[in-house]
Amino acid sequence: MKITTFSELTIDGKLTLTRGGSSKALFRFYGAEMGQWFHAQRAAHDAIMVGAGTVRADDPELTVRHVTGRSPLRVIPTNDGNIPAHSHILTDGQPTLFAVPQALPDAARARLRHHDGISFIDCGADRVDLRLLAHGLAERGIASLMVEGGSQILHGLFAQHLVDRIVIKHIPVIAGATDAPTYLEGRPMDLSRWRIVECCVIGGVAVTIYDRQEDEA
Repeated sequence: MKITTFSELTIDGKLTLTRGGSSKALFRFYGAEMGQWFHAQRAAHDAIMVGAGTVRADDPELTVRHVTGRSPLRVIPTNDGNIPAHSHILTDGQPTLFAVPQALPDAARARLRHHDGISFIDCGADRVDLRLLAHGLAERGIASLMVEGGSQILHGLFAQHLVDRIVIKHIPVIAGATDAPTYLEGRPMDLSRWRIVECCVIGGVAVTIYDRQEDEA
């Protein structure tokens, strides 16, 4: 399975404009052309993943809307099942797969399962193991996974060398908030090397695409 991360970054390397703010605030700095390109990328993937923190902060739909295409399967890792009941991913009936640890309480499972389109994949004893999750998705026939998550889930994927491709949308603003989250936040990890395979401008936003160096694969 190929895993590709997609992120918006400000000029000063921030994922949001403020600490605790929604990444959706960055969307207003690019227009319809970028929105269509981005949703075409969603339609080209079998599954799409964000962390539970992104669900709580942004309430994303994670569907294809601005182009014609099939919405990918939504994958949400959560250690405790803390997903607000009003979230789009619970109320719109579209297929959503929750990646959970085996220790997730039955009451939390039942609360999520109460909604239409919900299924589970157990991967890890007390916490979600992203490597086991990747293996489980591949076994389910998922060939391509698009990840739009925040710095924590990105850190987890990079730390385990699970990412094959990086896509960065360079938003032409400076957040100026020193405490806003950066691209990766977490414990130090080993150096990894990447090569630029594409660089273009779409609707006034630069997009750079990186593949892992062969010696890092």
